[in-house]
Amino acid sequence: MNDDISPIKPDSDAQAELMVKMLHEVARNDHKATSFKMWDTLVLTPFSQPEDLFLFMEDDFALLNTGNKTFTQLRTEAQKAAEKKYGLKGNVTLEKIYDIFTKMSGITPTGREKLFNRECDLIHHFAFARNTGKLLFDKAKDCKNKIIVTSESIYPRDVIVKILCDCGYGAYDALIIPAEQNIPDSAGTAFLDVVVKKSGLEASNILHIGGDFSSDVEAPIVRGMRALMLQPVMPLMIKSGRLRGFIEDKHLYDIDEPKFTALRCALALYAVYGFDTPQNKKPKSDFCGECRMLGFMVLGPLMFIKDFSPETDLQRELIAAMEKNNEISEGRRDFEQMVYHHFGDFIGKYGGEGCQLPLEFIEKFSYIGDRELIKPALSEIGLKKWGKPANEPKLAPVHTKAVKKSPLQKLADKLFPEGTRVREMSEGILTGKKKK
Repeated sequence: MNDDISPIKPDSDAQAELMVKMLHEVARNDHKATSFKMWDTLVLTPFSQPEDLFLFMEDDFALLNTGNKTFTQLRTEAQKAAEKKYGLKGNVTLEKIYDIFTKMSGITPTGREKLFNRECDLIHHFAFARNTGKLLFDKAKDCKNKIIVTSESIYPRDVIVKILCDCGYGAYDALIIPAEQNIPDSAGTAFLDVVVKKSGLEASNILHIGGDFSSDVEAPIVRGMRALMLQPVMPLMIKSGRLRGFIEDKHLYDIDEPKFTALRCALALYAVYGFDTPQNKKPKSDFCGECRMLGFMVLGPLMFIKDFSPETDLQRELIAAMEKNNEISEGRRDFEQMVYHHFGDFIGKYGGEGCQLPLEFIEKFSYIGDRELIKPALSEIGLKKWGKPANEPKLAPVHTKAVKKSPLQKLADKLFPEGTRVREMSEGILTGKKKK
């Protein structure tokens, strides 16, 4: 799959300008080495949540087990148990997860080996290069910088190496896997010390690129390195508008169920399609003011609904108007090609539950910026039906406003600045992060 071509949306003017700035930063003469985070920066997967990968293993598991729980349930429980057992003082690895999974499920050692290898094959199959990350990687290589890749991953080295090579990143100089360096998962940014050591350079000659502000910007700067942030695509997509919050509010308690697989994957592909090169939310638009993105996320997911029929006359009018717009139609075609590229016919078997929600959102809650993209092709009757000011949708709580820090959290920021060793230790105790 990694050799195939997936549709890439042309960058907006703002995205193109940002791309030039990032490439210029990588090309600076005072950089002798460039350090990259692997996941989300160089490599992506087409999933909204890591657990969606497990759906592709249910049939394999069914041949090995007759219990009541699904593979996804047991595999998720096993990882949580491994994180609780090993996350503070050690490392969570796929081997440790499957040791626990084997006891939970009662499968044979042979069955364990089959499932273990199957998961490794699947993550390799679905992983693909982030276009922006690849451009930055190639620029660093062209500048003859030493390339260091860090992979905080549960997967074995040989799997990581295959993914990097097949995604076009085989020309790195060093691959750091914290588990191999005896860096516990709770150590946070300790991997940066290994980056400096592996480079053989002064910290000031190293540029680090990653997607987390605390660990990939603040922490490198504290160590004297330079830093460039390449934000992950999923958070960018969520912050770009109200659609994700609207969908999650509609299905706050069941969005993780298999019947919503197509919808979750559609959102993941939308994040890749629209935010590979980061872009910010545009005022009065939930689709960054771009016709292609509107067609991709509103018309595209309807392909999963068998014998789809609009629920209202206005929806029928809106679909017809969008189909008359060439760019909106191109966005829909890009969605269809992207789905086939990554999934073939697989996720269609779960149906299209919820895939009409983006259309419902446009019908009832669209901002003026998105309405203006559709209005030119609407009939007079359609304009009258759609002429009333849009209402505000109810959003899932996490999307209604920015999270405010409590007085205790603000005090902690003063006493233990982010990037310091004591802050990393305290956060490691209080929080656990899922890893690919």
